[in-house]
Amino acid sequence: MIRRSICCATLVFALAGPALAQDASAQPDTSAATWQMPWQIAPIGVASSSAGEQTVLSMVPGTGLVKGTSAALQTIGQPLPEVPGRNRTVDTCRATVMSEATKAGMKQVEAVSAGADKTDKKGDYFAPVLFRITYERPMMYEVRQAAMICVVSRKGAIVDAYMPADDAVITQWPALSRR
Repeated sequence: MIRRSICCATLVFALAGPALAQDASAQPDTSAATWQMPWQIAPIGVASSSAGEQTVLSMVPGTGLVKGTSAALQTIGQPLPEVPGRNRTVDTCRATVMSEATKAGMKQVEAVSAGADKTDKKGDYFAPVLFRITYERPMMYEVRQAAMICVVSRKGAIVDAYMPADDAVITQWPALSRR
């Protein structure tokens, strides 16, 4: 029995040792692939309850049992409201969010412009994008809905995507564009 344990330990070390040594010398990844999805659009969890978010379960005709905020549940089955104006961040931001949401069991990601884009000093485009993400769970769905500010380079690469500190930034976006 002891001989078998020693053999197993040796085998595990021989297989895992090189991988552990390789990970230790790896440089940190600073690409957009390290982006972390904000809790507002991630699956419902500790972060959302810690922030005081109230979620409810509801039976939605044609869909089934769905958990989400009352605001998100009220829009199920309706297209997201799109704000007119050119927004060059939607597709790139959707792809980034979809990549992360897929890891968490998403069924569907919807994204629409929540305002026309603007350009910063570096030439990057930034604009609000409204998301609705449906996650498949055992015997039910979770629906998350929120607007983020997405930043995309002139070449179409994601630079950043973040939740604004104040929801008024999104609601007042059209007025801010006229200034």
